[in-house]
Amino acid sequence: MFVIVAQACHLAFRGYVIPRIVAIFENVPPFNVVTGIPHPYDEPLLFSTADGVILRGSLLNGRQKDVKGLVLFLPELRGNHWMARRYCETLIRHGYAVMAVDFRSQGESAVMLGYSPIHWITEYEMTDVEAMLEFIESRPDLSRLPMIAYGVSRGGVAALVAACRYPRIRGVIADSAFGTMSMTKYFVDRFVHYVIPPWLYRLQPRWHVDLTLRNAMEESENRRRCKYVHLEREQETLESDRVLLISGGRDSYVTPEIAVRLQSIVGKHCQLWIAPGAKHNMSRSVCTEEYDRRVLKHCEVCLGMTLGAVSDNYDPTLAKSA
Repeated sequence: MFVIVAQACHLAFRGYVIPRIVAIFENVPPFNVVTGIPHPYDEPLLFSTADGVILRGSLLNGRQKDVKGLVLFLPELRGNHWMARRYCETLIRHGYAVMAVDFRSQGESAVMLGYSPIHWITEYEMTDVEAMLEFIESRPDLSRLPMIAYGVSRGGVAALVAACRYPRIRGVIADSAFGTMSMTKYFVDRFVHYVIPPWLYRLQPRWHVDLTLRNAMEESENRRRCKYVHLEREQETLESDRVLLISGGRDSYVTPEIAVRLQSIVGKHCQLWIAPGAKHNMSRSVCTEEYDRRVLKHCEVCLGMTLGAVSDNYDPTLAKSA
């Protein structure tokens, strides 16, 4: 009888809690996204994913001679590939090419019917990244270049996971990135009072909380017909000394504590810079000079370049903001 009562209580608890966790999990924060606009010097790109979705993007600085390396730029949710010039300005000035592409159902890329992206990365976006890498391999002018992945927010998560899966990527710059499970646990601890009384939450063993969160994510996957990606499950193949994490000191979404948790997931040799006074995705705007210095140094160390030399073939008209 006790077992039956316990099972009934557990099912009732799940039936009450999980739908509420799913609603919170799928609620997209009101990000203030400043998108970019087309630039006349950028080469437009168009190609298809393995599941038939057309992706669009642009190649920046690709016409220059003696390009040092290739930066694969992955924009944030609701951003677009034209944002790359704002983030990668110093890399372009120092002779790097930047390939920026919109994920499916975002920016100029085609909409996938039945799928509306939110702030959690899924295997759909990773399929897009795979298509980007296949496109790079199909271009002799790009396939010969050493490559680094550079992403912002959700795009930063994609950059980290891509580096776990594809050895072709020699380094990662992730601005305002996060671990899906670790970030979820952080916000559950902070906002559980919207779901159940705090005293009841404190009585739950950690394994039960973790199981409930996994069940909620699975419910969300079934509802949205997608599969979430967890860096926590793939980070063992990531070379932590080739990762630069950037986060804002005043970021209320990816807080400094979440950034520190991500650093511990990536590994002890991972670099983390928290930009003083910066809100979400605003580190470069607030600390431009230091941001650019760190990004350039990390890129050139990972790709084995000589630090500080501006390309002799650099055309200043290509570096002007759109």
